Amino acid sequence: MDTDTARGIVVLDVGATNTKAVLFDPELNVVAEESAPSAKLVGPPYFAIDPAPILALAERVVPEFDTILPVDAVVPCTHGSAAALLDRTGALALPIMDYNAEPPEAVIASYAASAPGFDEVLAPINPGGLTMARQIWWQAQAWPEAFAKAHTLLPFAQVLAHWLGGRAVSEVTSLGAQTQLWDMVRGGPSSIARAQGWDRLMADLAPAWSIVGHLDPRFCGAGLRGRGEIRAGIHDSSANFLRYAGSGLGRFALLSTGTWIIGFDAGADPSRLDPARDTACGLTIEGRTVPICRFKGGEEHALIAGDAPQPALADIASLVARGVMALPNFTASGGPLPGPVGHITGGVDGAEASALAALYCAQMTVLALEAMSGTPPERVIVDGPFSQNTAYLGLLAALLPDSSVRASMLREGTAAGAALLGLARGQNGDLPSLPIALAPAEPFCIEGIGTYHAAWRAAAEART
Repeated sequence: MDTDTARGIVVLDVGATNTKAVLFDPELNVVAEESAPSAKLVGPPYFAIDPAPILALAERVVPEFDTILPVDAVVPCTHGSAAALLDRTGALALPIMDYNAEPPEAVIASYAASAPGFDEVLAPINPGGLTMARQIWWQAQAWPEAFAKAHTLLPFAQVLAHWLGGRAVSEVTSLGAQTQLWDMVRGGPSSIARAQGWDRLMADLAPAWSIVGHLDPRFCGAGLRGRGEIRAGIHDSSANFLRYAGSGLGRFALLSTGTWIIGFDAGADPSRLDPARDTACGLTIEGRTVPICRFKGGEEHALIAGDAPQPALADIASLVARGVMALPNFTASGGPLPGPVGHITGGVDGAEASALAALYCAQMTVLALEAMSGTPPERVIVDGPFSQNTAYLGLLAALLPDSSVRASMLREGTAAGAALLGLARGQNGDLPSLPIALAPAEPFCIEGIGTYHAAWRAAAEART
């Protein structure tokens, strides 16, 4: 093996609910994994992220993983709705806001009056604290003395890289993750970032794959066998897309599933995107736009299904025959048909609840793909937990007869995409092409499914 090739790659994958540390070998096989809950601080001043357990997990597991494979690279990977404001000493000027923090009505109104246009940032103002620029606006408006101490603004992934021992950098997938901080058309900080002076707080850009330093001794135990190089890091959904984009698949739509179902289609036309339908653009690690769609599919599935067991085909067929529907929305998180609180039109029993949840999520996915792509591409790939949901897969394949729906066999797709950065070579970040096993989803044959979907669509659209 080339001595420069990373022997062991640790990805620190920080989600809203859990933080995972995953060890990969150079072929991106998962060798070891540990996790811990992602802790929250209830405030004051607001609902916030507690970084201490994340760093404690890294402190504990990196030396352990190094005994399995020499840890040559560490890559942080997080969601795109959190940023750290550091003072001149490197301490937090304000807590890292959690995206579940709810801004006051006055902040919502004042930000809306000054927000950049969709044609510039290619992102809507997302609900709650999901839009990073609105978080910063709120912090600046409500806590001006603390905000005035801010010297550096770092997206969440990059502040973790910094705390692990790297220099402070910004990175485009994190800044372009529907934050409204980045001009997605011309590149560079957005108009609101420039007008408010936030651009002067942003650290210099570095590619996601770049080495920004080496692990602080705190994370090395008695000493590492590996090089302990820290990569700049990446937005989680962008990492997931990266893993597939480099696998020679041609055009495809990727459905990255979990708490959210987020679709990507690099072949879609950004000019047709509609902020009212929760479509937007993300960025590749090279800074190219990728149209996306999304809705909170995992959470909505859980709310509808409850503790119901996995359904049989007969459970789904019975709901279709009776015309029982779940109509959007079950979370206040946008989606392709934003509107009133959702409801269920009839009674469900036992496994029918999980059957209804699969029906709802498959139909919402179809609408989201249409909003993003117009006509969904010939290949639709499902990654993450929903790739194991046979009811969802069979229904999605039935509702997309002109597309080949495939379930990814990839374990830890988001973390694997981040780990790929640990194998980048040279200034251009040349990445290896590693294949991904995909399994075709067989469409369910359910009498009347087309008529049911048309009626569901009409009822759902009538509620918006």
